[in-house]
Amino acid sequence: MLRRLLGLGAGALAALTAACDGAPTTQQVYVNERAIGNYTQYSSSPGPLLVVVHGNPFVTSKPFLDGIVAKELEASITHVANAHLTADPELAAKPEFRVIVALGAHKAVDANALCAGEPPRLEPGADPMLMVAVFCRKDEVISLVRGSIGAQSSPEDKRFRNWVRQIGRDLFTPGRSSSG
Repeated sequence: MLRRLLGLGAGALAALTAACDGAPTTQQVYVNERAIGNYTQYSSSPGPLLVVVHGNPFVTSKPFLDGIVAKELEASITHVANAHLTADPELAAKPEFRVIVALGAHKAVDANALCAGEPPRLEPGADPMLMVAVFCRKDEVISLVRGSIGAQSSPEDKRFRNWVRQIGRDLFTPGRSSSG
């Protein structure tokens, strides 16, 4: 029992240290394990699943950033054949399903509020940058992931893209809990 507690303490310490030095981290906070696979399949099979990105911590256009986030999240879905994501609301097949990503999120951003359509409180320029990602069905939270990453110069940075892909794996896969 003591060994297990020490192991948990060491894991928590490692996560805190990684967050402090800007290493990419993700944590699956919540997932509806009974619904995640079916909802991912159902929402993305007739056409693209909508991705809404709040915040832009880069000196780049918002559509460019949104496209990279959607592409990396899409690449993370390996258990659903032909899953596609889009940042264009006009192309979303089932707009009641959506992924909302808040980049530069305040630590108190609420997933239920995001799914209800409330804009998140953001902290532009914070380092490390905090992120909240939530997969919603109407105002219901299907899954929730939080994470952080040190400042990046571009959304094309490999470290940022890999981090977004890990966020997607945690968002769309039941029972995952990871760091970086």
